[in-house]
Amino acid sequence: MEIKNIKIQRILNPTGIDLAEYVINPYKGCSFGCLYCYVRFNKVTLKDPRPWGTYIDIKTNLLDLLEKEIKEKKPKKILLGSTTECFQHINQKKNIMEQVLNILNKYKIHYSILTRSTLIQQYIPLLKKEYTEKIYFTINQFPNNLKNIIEPKSPSFKERIKTINILLKEKLNIIPYFCPILPNISNYKNIFGMLKNASHIEFEALNFNLGNIQEIIKAIKTTNPNIYPLYKQMTTNKTTYIKIWNKIKQNIEMLAKQNKITYKIHIHKFNEYFKNTYL
Repeated sequence: MEIKNIKIQRILNPTGIDLAEYVINPYKGCSFGCLYCYVRFNKVTLKDPRPWGTYIDIKTNLLDLLEKEIKEKKPKKILLGSTTECFQHINQKKNIMEQVLNILNKYKIHYSILTRSTLIQQYIPLLKKEYTEKIYFTINQFPNNLKNIIEPKSPSFKERIKTINILLKEKLNIIPYFCPILPNISNYKNIFGMLKNASHIEFEALNFNLGNIQEIIKAIKTTNPNIYPLYKQMTTNKTTYIKIWNKIKQNIEMLAKQNKITYKIHIHKFNEYFKNTYL
C-alpha cells in the first residue's frame, strides 16, 4: 500500500448525494479497494495511474481548512466518506477522524456517514453527541471464496454484523446497507434475523453498468460457474434483467413485512446509472 501526504485547496466539497450540502473525504484512495466500488470510475480516480486499492493519500492540511471553511460556508449538513473509507486503519495512526468529529460537534453541524469499517465503533462517544444523523453501514452475505476476490481487504461480514448490532445497541441511527445484491449468491434473506434491532434496512442491486462489470462477472464465474450464464444474460437481456430484480424485490418486501422492518431497495435501471438518492 502506497501512503503519501498531500496538500489540498479545500476540504468541504459540494456533493450530489442528497444527504448533505458538502462532503468530507479525509483521504484520496481507499485500502479496501472493492472491485464493485463506484469510485473506481469517477474523474479524479480515472486520472490517477495507480490501481484503485493500492494507495492512500493523506490530506495533511484537512483540519486547518475545515474550521476555516465551516466559518466561511456555514454548512448545515455534511456527509463523511463518499469516495473513501473514513475509518480505515491509517486513521488509527493519524487520528484524523477523531479531530474531524470533534470539530463538527463543536460547531453543531449535523452529519451522515457512509462506511463499512468496524473501526467506527471506537468513535461511539463522539457519535453520540447528537449531531450524527445517519450512519449507512454497508454489509453483504456471500461466500468467502468470492469475497476474497471482489473485496478481500474489507472487514469480514461476521465482524460487520457484530459492529452494526453494537451501534444499534448504542441507539445510534444505523441504516444497514446491503450492497451489492448478487442475484442467486447474496444471502439477503438472513440479514433480517441477524439485525433484529434494526428498524430500517436498505438494499442496492449490483450495478451492471459499472465499467468493470465483466471483471466482476468473471470473478463470479470462477467461484460460481453454474450461475455465470444468468449474469451473462442479465448484461444483454432487458427482460431477464427486470424479471430477476423484480423477484428479488418481491422477496425483500415479503421478508421486511414478516420481520416488521421498513426497507428501501435501489435498483439500477437497465443500462442506466444509479442516482445518488438516499432520502
